[in-house]
Amino acid sequence: MKRILSFWPAIAIWAVFAVLMVALDGVWSLGNLALLLVLCSTLASFWLSAAVSVVVSAAAVAWFNWFAVPPRFTFHVELHQDVLLLVTLLCTSSVISVLMARLRSHALMQEQVAEQARRQQTLATQLQQAASVPDQVRVAQALLSDWTGCAVSLLLQRPELGDAWFGPAAQTEPPTALRQQLVACIQEQSAIGPGTGRYENLSALVLPLRAGVRVIGALALDPEPVREPPVALAALQNLARLLADEIERLQSRQQAQQAHEHLQTQQLRNTLLAAISHDYRTPLATITGAASAMAQQAAQVHDPRTEQQAQTILAEAGHLHRMTTHTLQLARLDGLDAPLQCSWESVEELWGVVLASARRRYPERTLQADVPPGLPLLWCEPILLVQLFENLVDNAIHYSPADAPVRLQARQVDGAIEMAVMDRGVGIPPEWHDKVFDPFFRMQSAERPDPNQDAMARRGMGLGLALCRAVAKAHEAKIWIQAREGGGTVVRLHMPLRSQPVAQSEESDA
Repeated sequence: MKRILSFWPAIAIWAVFAVLMVALDGVWSLGNLALLLVLCSTLASFWLSAAVSVVVSAAAVAWFNWFAVPPRFTFHVELHQDVLLLVTLLCTSSVISVLMARLRSHALMQEQVAEQARRQQTLATQLQQAASVPDQVRVAQALLSDWTGCAVSLLLQRPELGDAWFGPAAQTEPPTALRQQLVACIQEQSAIGPGTGRYENLSALVLPLRAGVRVIGALALDPEPVREPPVALAALQNLARLLADEIERLQSRQQAQQAHEHLQTQQLRNTLLAAISHDYRTPLATITGAASAMAQQAAQVHDPRTEQQAQTILAEAGHLHRMTTHTLQLARLDGLDAPLQCSWESVEELWGVVLASARRRYPERTLQADVPPGLPLLWCEPILLVQLFENLVDNAIHYSPADAPVRLQARQVDGAIEMAVMDRGVGIPPEWHDKVFDPFFRMQSAERPDPNQDAMARRGMGLGLALCRAVAKAHEAKIWIQAREGGGTVVRLHMPLRSQPVAQSEESDA
C-alpha cells in the first residue's frame, strides 16, 4: 500500500491528461495533443520506475490511438502519417521514461552518498569530542539507534582488562544469544546476520569493529524483526570502521599521554634522588671518619661504651651509604644515556667478591656456593652485578632463620647462564612476585614476618630489588622469583651468553 501511495503524483498527472484530452478534443490539433501526451509522460516519469513508466506510456499511446486518431474508438489507423506519429510517440515516451528513471536513480544515489557523508562527519565529530571510550560508545549508540531505529549493543575486547559490553539503557547484562553472536562475529572477523549472506537466520545484524587489521570488538543492530539492514550494509560497515578507528586513536593517545607523564615523573624522581643522594656523600664521609676516629680513641683508652656507640654510628653510616649507592645506581640505570662499562668476568670471581663482603658483615651466617667448572665468561659491568647479588644475599640473610644457610647456584642452560640465590626464609606470596621489584615497595611485616628483628638491614626504601631489576634489564637479562621446594625463596637471574673471547696465542719466535 505504501508503495502504491508513492505513485499518486504520476496517477494524478495521467488523470489530468485524460481530462485535458477530453476537454481539448476538437480544439487542439492531433499533433498538439501528442505533445501533451509526451509532456505528461515526462512528468509522470519522476515518480515511476523505468519499466512501469514505459508500460504506462505504451498504454497512453494505445489510448491516444483509440480516442483521438481516426477512425476513432478503434485501433485501426487510416493515414500513414498517423502511424508515424504513434510510433514516434511510443519511442519518445519510452526513451524519456528510461532517461528520467536513470536520472532519478543517480540523484537518489547522490543523496544517499551525501547523507552517508553527513552521518560519518557527525559521528566523527562527536567521537573526537568524547573524553573516554565509554563516552564514545554512548555517542555511537545514540546516533546509530536514531539513524537505524534499532537497539545498538557493543562488545569491546580489552586484553588487559577483559571484555566490556555496552547495551541499551534497559539492559544491564547481555542476553546469552546476543553475546554469542557478538563473540562469533569477532572470531570470524566478518559481518553476520540478515543481508550479509552469512547466518541469515540470526535475529541481529552484527558487524566487526575493525581498526586497521585488528578487530577490537563487534557491534549489533537488533530490530524486531530483522529482514534486511535498515541502512545500506556498506554504510553501516563504514560507520563501524570509523567507530573502531576513533576508539583505537583515543586509547593510543591516552596510552601515549600516560607513558609521557610516567617518563616525566620518573625523570624528575631520578633527578631528585640523584641530587639528594649525591649530597649525602659528603656528610656521610664526615660521619664515618669521625666515628672511626672515636672508635680508635675509645679502644686506646679502654672505653667499651664509647667504642660500642662509635661502632653503632659506623654501622648506621654504612647502611646509609648502601642506600645512597643504590639510589644513585638506580637513577643512572633509569637514565636514557647510561652506557655500561662492561668487561669479561667469571661467575667465580663475581661471587667471590659477594661472599667475601657478606661474610665480613655476617660472620655468623653460613653461605654456600655451587659453581660448576668450565662456565663461560659473562659480558657485564662487574660493579653492578656484584651489587645485584649483594642485595639478593642481604635479603636472603635478612628473611631467613639464623641457622639456615643461604645457597648460591649457577648453571648453563640454553645459551645462557642461570644464577640463583636460595634461602629457607618465610617466602613471598605468588601475588607479590612482581610487585616486590617496584621502586619504594616494601611488603608489610604482617605479610612477611622478619625472623631477624635485630638486624639493621630491615630498614630501607625498597630500592634493593628495584635496583636488581634495573641491573638485569641493562644487561638484557631476566630476573624473577620462585617459591623454593621445601620452603623459602629462589631468585633467578638469566644472563644471555655472548661469543666468548679468543685467547691470544703466544707469538712464535721469529
